[in-house]
Amino acid sequence: MSVGDGPTRPVVLVAAAGTFPAAVLRELRAGLEEEGVPHELRPGHDDEPDPTALAHRVARDSPLEVGVGLTERGIAVHHGKLPAGRPVAVDPDVTAEVARRMGHDAARVVTGVPLKLVTEEDRG
Repeated sequence: MSVGDGPTRPVVLVAAAGTFPAAVLRELRAGLEEEGVPHELRPGHDDEPDPTALAHRVARDSPLEVGVGLTERGIAVHHGKLPAGRPVAVDPDVTAEVARRMGHDAARVVTGVPLKLVTEEDRG
């Protein structure tokens, strides 16, 4: 919390780098919203192609200590207190379905509800 700016809003930070279908980001955000957890998009991360590193970077800045990294190489969910190379979840598939599930899981890290996690069956 900074003096004069008011309280810091508790949010999961989402950072995206690279190009991917607009539906992917929309579904990621929808997954967070469905779980009732607020989020904020953090622009300006095009220098980081690794979704795990990106997720860890924004998780350390998140008031809720949870971040999501979305790049052309995948989607990762990270907690700021975990080691950089040990995300909560990471998936190389950058699809709308996977993004929505990862949004759910990011929110569930905050709320303490069991994760959904993407399985091979989900990929069908």
